[in-house]
Amino acid sequence: MKTKTIFRNESQKLDAAFIEAGLPERVLLVPLDFAKITHYACFCDGRGTYLRKAFTVKNNQEGLDYLVDQIERTRKARSIKSKRHVIVGGEDSASYTRNFMDRLFELGYLTIRLDSKEVHRQAESVDSSTDKTALRAIAKTMLNRDARQTGGFDLYGQLRGITRQRRRIVHLSTAVKNRIHTHADCLFPGFLSKDSAVAAFGQASLELMAHNFSATALARKSEKALARKLARQGVRDACEVAAKLKEQARNAICADDCAVRLSAQLIEGELCLFQTLQSNLTELDIEAARILLRLPEAFAVSIKGIGITLASSIFAEIGSLGQVQCCDQINAYAGIAPKVKQTGGPETPARIGGKRRQFNRILKDYTLQAGNHLYLHGPSELLEDAARRKHAGKAVDTAMARRFLRIARALAKSHCIYLPTPLRTGQTHTDADREQRAQYIIKTWPDLLLKWKRLGLQQEAFAPETPLGNWRIIVQEIYDIELPL
Repeated sequence: MKTKTIFRNESQKLDAAFIEAGLPERVLLVPLDFAKITHYACFCDGRGTYLRKAFTVKNNQEGLDYLVDQIERTRKARSIKSKRHVIVGGEDSASYTRNFMDRLFELGYLTIRLDSKEVHRQAESVDSSTDKTALRAIAKTMLNRDARQTGGFDLYGQLRGITRQRRRIVHLSTAVKNRIHTHADCLFPGFLSKDSAVAAFGQASLELMAHNFSATALARKSEKALARKLARQGVRDACEVAAKLKEQARNAICADDCAVRLSAQLIEGELCLFQTLQSNLTELDIEAARILLRLPEAFAVSIKGIGITLASSIFAEIGSLGQVQCCDQINAYAGIAPKVKQTGGPETPARIGGKRRQFNRILKDYTLQAGNHLYLHGPSELLEDAARRKHAGKAVDTAMARRFLRIARALAKSHCIYLPTPLRTGQTHTDADREQRAQYIIKTWPDLLLKWKRLGLQQEAFAPETPLGNWRIIVQEIYDIELPL
């Protein structure tokens, strides 16, 4: 267990390096002020004494070799025995510095990244700043040991890259859909409305809009030919839908021929772009699920109402739940905990309320979605809790989001699927308890399996080497049940 300290964000890796070195003089700090072409670097020991003042390092292999050579020379001169006592760090690195830091990690040095806001607090002046003054602020932050280790194989980092790319593509896809709506309203008013004969942006509607699309063209089209086309796209009762669609087309107000030709040309390009984005989204969902199934946070998918894509997006932002000491930290980071201010002595009560200014806005969006899903589709006991909170006038989405994070943390630490409270807290361990748990697992197994089947990953998700696969093997042996794939 981590020793309690006033430095709540202190890095355990940095602390261990200082302890192993024995003396602060036996630790070499290498602050880096990153740039696209030329970095600034300096050397100092664990007390903050300069060993070498600021010098430049090229952001290429030549610069990397030069920096490593200077580090090794200084290490030998200062009798620093281990490379793990050489700490190289800078602010949250951009894409053009990631490879540079990864090579240093592979060479055996301890590489870290610093929070830009914390570095800014250490700056000597907020009115003027240069590369050299920024380098001093980075060195001070490293001395405070307020950092996170980088380098190595980081599944959570890869997952975050995928989910954030997916978020950007969703925004692009929404913009394209809005433009398609604009052109479709000109060609066939009401075609993409909620009460249309075909579902908006389904396979049938996309196929109809792809070629020679307009209300006039659909009104002239043979009902049998239209029904066959709809049937090929999986539309049920195709003949009835075709008749409704033709009636809808005859009642629509048509645009003039010039506007129809222009909108038809533009909508074809937008449809091509939309389908490409949707294909990319599907690929990203599969890749994110492949990473999630290797993590203990995959057990959160067993909660009714929580899907694989939403769970991947949440845990990509949080990281490992097993390292979280208290859920209050996650709630504050997600912006779903109220702001607290107390001053004036113990007699003065705290003022609670108001929005936090610093939080992860992406994580807040996803956690509130998770809370809303639990409120609408969650397990029965969570639905009852949400109804009670709503009746009391509480913010249901925020409260359920906090509860979801608590449950997900417990599941990730226990390596177990979600169980209702009566099955989770039983202390008697009788045959009746075992039978109830077995029946619950058998009942919920098809829903859990279906979530992974939709992405075609059920075999990978429940392979013996994954957390879910290991759980499946154990419960089959304990409860003498069969959970088929």
